[in-house]
Amino acid sequence: MRVLVMHSSDKKVQQSAAALQEALEQEGCRVDSLSSAETGSAPVSTAPYALVCVVSGFKGWWKPQIPSEIDNLLKRATRLEGKTGAAFVQAKIGSTKALKALMGYMERQGVIVEDFGTLDGGKGAVEIARRLKRLS
Repeated sequence: MRVLVMHSSDKKVQQSAAALQEALEQEGCRVDSLSSAETGSAPVSTAPYALVCVVSGFKGWWKPQIPSEIDNLLKRATRLEGKTGAAFVQAKIGSTKALKALMGYMERQGVIVEDFGTLDGGKGAVEIARRLKRLS
């Protein structure tokens, strides 16, 4: 299974995305990682991927805000309609509301979000990779 991991350019988020990528590769998936800083303004094709994962940070705990770079990255991604997706945010106070906001961004682009949760790196990424492997 081919997986695309899209993430923001925040250092902690990059570490969580790298842990998820490593865990997915151990499960036998072919994984490509894409940072919002790497893409510039070019469109991103998601056609060859069976699963699209989005890892994001957020600000605020009462009304969490997803970074605009994630929204822009999702808008530049092509062929997202009908794709299986997974949404992950950092594990901290307000993560439930942040997950709802991130899933809203993904669903507006046509992604069918089938898994979601919080990422803290390490052991949590291994369990998430096992769940994502079962989605295919």
